[in-house]
Amino acid sequence: MRSKGVSYFACFVAALAITVTWSLVGCAIAWSQSQFWSFLDEWRDTQGFFLVGIGSWLLLISRSGALDEQIRRILKPDQTLPRGVHHRMLRIFIVSIVSVVGTASLIGMGFRGNGPVLAFLWFTCGVICCLAGLITLHTLDLLLKISGLQHVQINIFHYAPARTPELRYLINYFTTFTFILSVGYFFAFLGTWKADWTATKLYIQVVQLFWPVFYVPICSVALFYPHFVIHKLIQNAKEQTLDSYQREIDILLAKYQNLKSDDIQRANTLAQLFDRIAATPDYVVDFGIAFRVAVPYLINLAIFLAKPALGFS
Repeated sequence: MRSKGVSYFACFVAALAITVTWSLVGCAIAWSQSQFWSFLDEWRDTQGFFLVGIGSWLLLISRSGALDEQIRRILKPDQTLPRGVHHRMLRIFIVSIVSVVGTASLIGMGFRGNGPVLAFLWFTCGVICCLAGLITLHTLDLLLKISGLQHVQINIFHYAPARTPELRYLINYFTTFTFILSVGYFFAFLGTWKADWTATKLYIQVVQLFWPVFYVPICSVALFYPHFVIHKLIQNAKEQTLDSYQREIDILLAKYQNLKSDDIQRANTLAQLFDRIAATPDYVVDFGIAFRVAVPYLINLAIFLAKPALGFS
């Protein structure tokens, strides 16, 4: 799978290589400590393989620069790229708070292991939470930059705005990113739910409650808000074009007593164009986009409603 500016498959292969290498390092440490089978059980129950892999995949996608490239493609040449979270200290704070709170809360749940194996699990937890912080920052950048398109001039196909290729590329990017993000958080949810933690039941339930309440709304906003913005851009473009044609038709018809054959033909042509533009789609929709919206929505809904995540089990 490839879109303009980013090869998802290449990022996936690189993330898979990182994940396999990291898992083998953990296995080697566990083998040297005679904890190999217990480590495999913990690695499986906490979804370590999937979390390292999906986190690495999302980070590589976010660092590819594809988001900025897609947005630049749709901007007019003299327009400035909309800004994301632009204050450096705020960016550091967002990544730090997710990393620190995530690492502390998950380590507090109590991994199973001793010595170097436990240290490896703790370090992996910290790495995953750092990845989550960076991915959260990119998600906020994505929302702010797409929202900023409402305040700049963009290149759009006025006769059928929804068929503008650059809009499709941008939609493909953020729907793919949010799809992978939601799948990744689903594995994080499974990890906190299925693992055999050693902490008290109350603490485990509090953590299981906290992260879905925090992340499911973020995933849901990232899933739907960009669609709202793009839909608004398409609607505005259609309305501007239709309004211009309607004004020209009204001007021609206002002098109906002196209409010439050329004026009548012009009015008929404009009316036909008006009807054709009005009938064009109001959004860029295909099966792939619909799938990448529906599946994450169902995943987020299932996580939010799951009793174990809400601490009612």
